[in-house]
Amino acid sequence: MRYSITLLSLLITGLLYAQPDTLVPADGPYLSYEEDGTLLAQWAWPEERRRGSAVFSADTVALPTFRTFRPEMIQADRVFQRESKISFKDVKKLAVVSDIHGQYDVFRKLLTTHGVIDEHQRWAFGEGHFVIVGDIFDRGPQVTEILWLVHNLQLEAEQAGGRVHFLLGNHETMIMDGDVRYINERYLVTGGLLRTPYQKFFDAGTYLGRWLRSRPLAVEINGIAFVHGGISTDLIRVVRTLADINNLYHDNVIDNEYGTEISNTHRIKLLEGRSGPLWYRGYFMDKGFEAKDMARILKKLRIHRMIVGHTSFTAIQPFFDGKLIAVDSSIKFGSMGEILLIEDGDFIRGGLLGERTPLFLTGMR
Repeated sequence: MRYSITLLSLLITGLLYAQPDTLVPADGPYLSYEEDGTLLAQWAWPEERRRGSAVFSADTVALPTFRTFRPEMIQADRVFQRESKISFKDVKKLAVVSDIHGQYDVFRKLLTTHGVIDEHQRWAFGEGHFVIVGDIFDRGPQVTEILWLVHNLQLEAEQAGGRVHFLLGNHETMIMDGDVRYINERYLVTGGLLRTPYQKFFDAGTYLGRWLRSRPLAVEINGIAFVHGGISTDLIRVVRTLADINNLYHDNVIDNEYGTEISNTHRIKLLEGRSGPLWYRGYFMDKGFEAKDMARILKKLRIHRMIVGHTSFTAIQPFFDGKLIAVDSSIKFGSMGEILLIEDGDFIRGGLLGERTPLFLTGMR
């Protein structure tokens, strides 16, 4: 059994540690499935060295205050299926960010200022699509707040006819693989208080872990590919479509802990390595990469533009005559950041103070 703890002791723990708290938001909750299918909720106040837990239900009174968690949004019986639809056309407006790295305050300000969410953190973007090009995890101290907010927005967007696309970045897959080198010290304290290694909060036996494992690596919207690191010339030789990349990675890495068949070894090494979609930086670091290489990649994928994160700049920037847009605007530092807005063919950099700056990319319409 995942937790050798009785229902009675859980309730006692909740009473001992989940004292009424309306002022200081807790870290969490971390929801884990018990053998009988019920959810165990755990949380902590790492700065105060306090913790709590309770059997979860939508009306659990023992839950403390959280910044973004909303019990009514939890679909405990939902089976999170891998995203099968990854191509979308005729989307009138898009918003794009990447590499948030635990900086909830900057993230929220960008979304609020540019109309993606309202002042109550509810979806306000109508039928628009919002893309997160990977890397919510690591570095910053507010990862959990962002995860629950994005989870909620995904459900609300679907109800409004819009979409939230949370793509996996290298830091999501690192956590799922047990690599916690870059987590904020705050989460080491949370793990210690809850007597659980941090990565266990996101394994396949948890609510957030199952949700993460349903996320794609890449999507295509209006002929634009979105992927965290990028598609290299090496990778494009062995895969044909974005769907191939998603399926290969999920089948052989995320959903298969025992490895792959020998015939797939080369492709899987490419997918996981520095030339793979989660780690690639060759567009910016490889002096031998030229516009003709970019054109060949786009032609092979049958797209006309690519948007990537992973490589940090001080602002959203176009490359190769606008065929590539880098949207990692260094949100990870907690004091800066931009959102890319795409409205009726116009590409706009959105700033924290509400400023809107056209990219003036060639051939944008």
